[in-house]
Amino acid sequence: MKPVSVDFLASACGAQLLGSKTREVSGVKIDSREAGEGDLFVCVVGDINDGHDYVQGAYDNGCRIFLMSKAEVAARLVASDPKVTVFLADDTNVAFREMARTYLAQFDVRKIAITGSVGKTSTRTYTDAVLSTRYNTKSSQKNLNTHLGLCLTCFRADDETQVMVFEMGMDRSGEIAEYVDWIRPDTAVITNIGITHLERLGSREAIADAKFEIVKYFGPDNLLIYNADSDYLNEEEIIKRTGGNFRMYSVGTQEGCDLQLLNVTTERAGGIRFTLKTKDIALDYAMPVLGEHNAIDAALAVATGLTLGVPLTFAARALEGVKPNPRRMNAVKLGGVTIIDDTYNASPVSMTAALDVMDQIRAERKIAVLADMLELGELEEQGHLEVGRRIAKSTIDVLFAIGPRARAYADCASVNESIKIFYAEELKDLEPQISRMLLTGDVVLIKGSNITGVAEMAQRIRERLSWER
Repeated sequence: MKPVSVDFLASACGAQLLGSKTREVSGVKIDSREAGEGDLFVCVVGDINDGHDYVQGAYDNGCRIFLMSKAEVAARLVASDPKVTVFLADDTNVAFREMARTYLAQFDVRKIAITGSVGKTSTRTYTDAVLSTRYNTKSSQKNLNTHLGLCLTCFRADDETQVMVFEMGMDRSGEIAEYVDWIRPDTAVITNIGITHLERLGSREAIADAKFEIVKYFGPDNLLIYNADSDYLNEEEIIKRTGGNFRMYSVGTQEGCDLQLLNVTTERAGGIRFTLKTKDIALDYAMPVLGEHNAIDAALAVATGLTLGVPLTFAARALEGVKPNPRRMNAVKLGGVTIIDDTYNASPVSMTAALDVMDQIRAERKIAVLADMLELGELEEQGHLEVGRRIAKSTIDVLFAIGPRARAYADCASVNESIKIFYAEELKDLEPQISRMLLTGDVVLIKGSNITGVAEMAQRIRERLSWER
């Protein structure tokens, strides 16, 4: 972040400035444990937590600059230490957005926005790696792809930054439109149109419309890069839903794509290989990640690079060194047991992709710990049955199915008598058995929606195996 005066940020958001008016902000934090000297601590008011409750913790860490919306909290803090600086606004979320918008507007940067039902974070990670071979690039961090994360991403820019890569998630209609209203990306990437958040949006058509909000402000100079293998993502459909008053670049396995993906294979050591072909050249790629589904995400990143002048050879070198994102097919071997943590979220598409990976892996024994998939709406039953049938055809040796919806996994998989099946509605009823069962040579896939608790279980298993090494 480029240090800016508190006056600059107060003017940006229309906040009242209390206490010291001579400070500079050199960092922005929404977690009080991370806020220190020179940082602005944003008191986010959410459904569960209220940042105003953590002001003292941030202060004790050395933070002296705060964005608040509660006048009584601000008054107490300034009375106790007149040297602090407080931005007092009606709504900290709105003020934070306006600060971020104005801060980013200082810089002449190319802005790329990435969305999709699955694959957003991987595509963003790969795009950052590819573009960094030629440009000073900053991107969203971790899985911060909502309002707060986008604001934090803006504050990563500085005078040297040339390209910003924003990851945009959503779970309601109009959300992405709100983001692009103030970020105004130059280029957009859509990874796919799936059924994640179907429960809230009601139909795949509504999901498609929500994703296409990313091009709301596009004109002839803007570019949409899209996965042509995904439903709803073809030129005819895009024009029908958006008007198509912008340039398009297609990526996929079909002939005729601007960038064609070919020959995707899994390496014996666990990585993937594939070929990317333009009308002029074809080049082989290798990546040290699990899952052939990552090839299309990498291809989208390469396409983004090509449109900004990054040669295929530069992109190939960048992708050779990428690392898996946390909780996304992230494999670690501990005590002779390989744990594949894919617990960030779950949908029928990502479940199937994870099972594909398990089929490609060699192991003494393959164990799948699979929990419920949530937010599937009217496709909930169909989605779980679909995954259950895929399990039945897999090379899984042991299945632990967890959650009321996951009974469909167990029921469908039971037609394959070679799979040993355990089922429980609650994780706590199976976790001890899972831990006891693990042996040297096992590969264990752990996957399910966030709320099911499998992420925490994966961490506990890793810790136990680390202690026993």
